[in-house]
Amino acid sequence: MTGLESSDCTVAIGRPLREEITVSILESSLNCSAGEVVLFSGRMMWRTGCRNLPLSLINSRTNTLIVKQRVLLPGNGVILQYNSRTATKKYYQDCDKQLFGPQGEIVNPVQLPDQRQEVVCRTFINVAPQHRIAIRALYIDLGNESNQTHFNYILVRDINTMKTMVFHGKQQFFWQSTGSQAEIEFHENVKDHRTSFRAEYRAIEPK
Repeated sequence: MTGLESSDCTVAIGRPLREEITVSILESSLNCSAGEVVLFSGRMMWRTGCRNLPLSLINSRTNTLIVKQRVLLPGNGVILQYNSRTATKKYYQDCDKQLFGPQGEIVNPVQLPDQRQEVVCRTFINVAPQHRIAIRALYIDLGNESNQTHFNYILVRDINTMKTMVFHGKQQFFWQSTGSQAEIEFHENVKDHRTSFRAEYRAIEPK
């Protein structure tokens, strides 16, 4: 991330679930006194720095990592090397899904009637940096809204702002993120084979 014309540069690194990312900082020419800095962020970590970066090792703790660099002087920046490995701690549920790329389909997890696993399943969506995510519900039937004993819902979270919206019943929707990452959380009852949710997402240009 050196010799770039833009003062702000962002790199997104993604691997399959069950893996974590490690980043080694090989070289750094950032001018700390001028306010130049590099930021590492993920679902379970956040770290920023400038001084004493070479030989530092960053562990994402999950399968995605965002690297943001801010430089003010031409030619300055950092050189990184990243690798992935099997995660040392399980940070996901077996029903979680990871979606990368400019577009894709989202469906609710399905659990057979004889299964009793009560966990919240999530779908993680990551698109290219500086883009946003648009989600359009194509079909949604989360059961009878009047049945408060088994209330079903899905929760859509904007990772950039950490704001969430809740949808239930047969409430179709169109939702947009403010950043390049989103997370959908399916309430445990949504895995019932009698409920159904199908949507599509696509990457859109920033405002």
